[in-house]
Amino acid sequence: MTQSSTLQHPRFSRAYLRISQVADQRGALEYRRALLAGLIGRVIEIGAGNGRNFPHYPATVTEVLAVEPDDTLRTHAEAAAREAPVRCA
Repeated sequence: MTQSSTLQHPRFSRAYLRISQVADQRGALEYRRALLAGLIGRVIEIGAGNGRNFPHYPATVTEVLAVEPDDTLRTHAEAAAREAPVRCA
């Protein structure tokens, strides 16, 4: 089994937090919406990052099971999950 500390990349995490905001401003937001449109039922999101997809799941999604191994990104994803219109676990 892999030690969770080997999955931590603080530089990447900090950069991803900034870059994901800029990317959304430059068109990734519309891509996220298009990617998630049409989903139904329970969804497993592997590599949830900072949870930027959560607000864009359609009402037809009943639950999102999100997995994120990085502690920093998971903390941000957990905060995003609390505000999401769909149940995120």
